[in-house]
Amino acid sequence: MFEHSDDYQVITFNGQRLCLTPHQAAIVRLLHQRPYREASTKTIRQQTKCGPIHAYFKTGDGPGIWKKVIVHHPRGFYRLNLKPKN
Repeated sequence: MFEHSDDYQVITFNGQRLCLTPHQAAIVRLLHQRPYREASTKTIRQQTKCGPIHAYFKTGDGPGIWKKVIVHHPRGFYRLNLKPKN
């Protein structure tokens, strides 16, 4: 289950409430807009105006978000850890 506030700075993922920084929220919002497709590092960095993506998930709830919510594939692709609705 995935729910979010209007600005994505508070999300609930599998029943756990997580607080995001503005940069984290921008990244999660972008990934949520394409929930079952991957986004490249280049696309994320261009559209969110951020630097190295993993660097934004090192403090606060960031490590939990990085491990549970975001799936990182080799060659710099990311997606949310969501299962398609049946």
